[in-house]
Amino acid sequence: MIDSLTHVSSLKAFEAKLFTCKSPKLFLVDIKQFKTINLAFGDEGGNFVLCAFAMSLQSFAKSKEMELFRIQDDKFALLLDTPFELSKMENIIFALCEEMERLSFVYHDQNIDVEVHMGISFDHLEPLKKAQKALLVAKAENQPFVTYSEFANMLMSENEEAIEAMMKSAIENGQIVLHFQAIVDREANPFYYEALLRLAYHQTVQSPKLFLKIAKERNLYDALFESIASKVAQLCDQTGLRLALNLSSEDLVNPKHFNFLKACLEGKNILLEIHYDPKTPLEDLKRAMRELKTVGLMIALDNVDNVALINEFERGLIDVVKVRGELIRNLALDPQASLTCKAMVALCQHQNIQIVATQLNAKAVVEAARALEYSLFQGYIFEQPHPLEMPKHSANPV
Repeated sequence: MIDSLTHVSSLKAFEAKLFTCKSPKLFLVDIKQFKTINLAFGDEGGNFVLCAFAMSLQSFAKSKEMELFRIQDDKFALLLDTPFELSKMENIIFALCEEMERLSFVYHDQNIDVEVHMGISFDHLEPLKKAQKALLVAKAENQPFVTYSEFANMLMSENEEAIEAMMKSAIENGQIVLHFQAIVDREANPFYYEALLRLAYHQTVQSPKLFLKIAKERNLYDALFESIASKVAQLCDQTGLRLALNLSSEDLVNPKHFNFLKACLEGKNILLEIHYDPKTPLEDLKRAMRELKTVGLMIALDNVDNVALINEFERGLIDVVKVRGELIRNLALDPQASLTCKAMVALCQHQNIQIVATQLNAKAVVEAARALEYSLFQGYIFEQPHPLEMPKHSANPV
């Protein structure tokens, strides 16, 4: 039961496999705007893309001990029979997202760029139907992936009141949880722990961006923002660890959010990771950063891909720079990425700023980052995201 075009297993093979699958974990991958590719390059070009795409997925499937099936047209399914484990599922999802990022195939001397959406199901009941529903949400919200859950299903409803009620319930009932991932020094000792947003629905890994986007559209972001900041402050007190809260520059120039942050986090061992949006007035952002530093908070500049952005801030204002993951992933392969990273490391060393190599999942990239003298490191190769354990006795700060 092999698909005649791509030579991977067919839909019939998939259906047969499900009968023997005890704990199916299904990743449904769909090529964005495949019809546009087909119109531009004809059926022959479209078939070429499907075959090349199938080869890429097959390679990934073998590396993760998964099976690949062509479900229909430009939809492919990766199947894994394994009990649910959050960190393992996250690892596969983000590795697959990375593998699918900026795929490009050369056809008749022309580059055909391919992007994907993914719908994911971890349920043993009707996994394909649920993965298809999650895929619809991913397409509607233009998210790289969505896992099926009642939350994802509800987002496709036209009942605005039901959606808002569910969002409120998730915030009020503690279904929004924080996992943490260590940022470690050159000896692999934790320097701080970054808070990562997760939704505590049964066997699900939602994209935080999707939840935040919907929260903003439903005017629920303020409540979500305050809930997360309060949880980080509480955990900081309980664990004695240095924790990091990920924010946008818009949060800092919003008077309500700024005042809440200042009151909630003052005097705590917390680092604010700020993702700069060019639409944010820079001088307003700097003023907010200066004031937050006066109450004892550390400031990190997140997702940085050039020295010019670092130079926008006066010396002493920024404590940590986190380099964009795309640059780090290309560090061992792209000379330009290496040069850019080298310039940022040199500037940070000169200004006594700690600099983080992020999204480290391969030994070769870790070695390249070490060779460039990065001071801090983050990625699955060091640690999976996890809940923080409460110490039996009071712990010393990192």
